[in-house]
Amino acid sequence: MAIDMFMKIEGIDGESTDDKHKNWIELRSFSWGVSQPASVASSTGGRTAGRADFKDFTVTKLLDKSSPNIYLYCANGKHIPKVTIEFCLATGDKHTFMKFVMEDVIVSSASPGGQSLDEEHRPLETVTLNYGKIEWEYTPIDHTGKKGAAIKQGWDLETNKQK
Repeated sequence: MAIDMFMKIEGIDGESTDDKHKNWIELRSFSWGVSQPASVASSTGGRTAGRADFKDFTVTKLLDKSSPNIYLYCANGKHIPKVTIEFCLATGDKHTFMKFVMEDVIVSSASPGGQSLDEEHRPLETVTLNYGKIEWEYTPIDHTGKKGAAIKQGWDLETNKQK
């Protein structure tokens, strides 16, 4: 199944012309994760959980008009109120099936790079986002394209509690 991925950074426009994501930033790939460091054993005899370790959200995108502002936001540590990332089916109604919303975001790194292949290839860049709160929402879509009930969860990293 082909998908399209888009990112909206408050205060920074991208070049997407998609009807539902006009001026968003088109993404090529992403990486994100959460882990739970657990001790082997405690004095009470069981394993104990620690503080959840949320990884920075990393995306790869084409160099575009958002790039200069992303570099500036990274350089000056500007806080971004909200960043939204949506994964959509690339066909039909382009339903959003996965959505991430991050709050209190800082661009922790921006790394352009690439090679000169031909005039159709623009350089790629990797952008890494650090955040204070994150929500993730999955919406199942059946084989007919009908959306099911959304499953939404979230975490506040500052309080280390579920949102």
